[in-house]
Amino acid sequence: MKARSCDNQIKLFQSFKPINCLFFKTKFTFVDLFSGIGGFRIPLEELGGKSLGYSEIDKEAINVYKKNFISYLNSDEINLGDITTLNQFPFEVDILVGGVPCQPWSIAGKSGGFNDSRGRLWFDVIRLVENNKPKAFIFENVKGLTEPRHRKSFELIIHKLKNAGYEVKYQILNSYDSR
Repeated sequence: MKARSCDNQIKLFQSFKPINCLFFKTKFTFVDLFSGIGGFRIPLEELGGKSLGYSEIDKEAINVYKKNFISYLNSDEINLGDITTLNQFPFEVDILVGGVPCQPWSIAGKSGGFNDSRGRLWFDVIRLVENNKPKAFIFENVKGLTEPRHRKSFELIIHKLKNAGYEVKYQILNSYDSR
């Protein structure tokens, strides 16, 4: 009788298939600045990364981000809030990533550069790099940041990141090539 009961229990557990339950060994940790709805997060998680926190100020984007990525499995992940108020993370992080607002550098925007408050967010990013010393960072922006009208600003950003002790490399990518 006991063997039969055990067999039934084994069959019960064999039919149980957890949904959305993925466990993997974390290869690195990251913080997602200007997280939006999570475009940077997806490939980093696919590569074995674990998000420790994110920074976003748009309420609708935060709601979408939480709906897509936050569950009971990672409920300890922190919404770090407004980047302009951050200095030191409450944890160590391997990689800092983010898509700094592009409107100040884009031909589609007003091209205000550092005269636009969104352009000055680069200084908040640099402060976070300096204060938290991640092993690496990945930041993306538009080609306009590297063009002659903004070249001095781009060189200043590179200079400040190098002065923080990092080797800085950049590459212009064409999204058309990623199809």
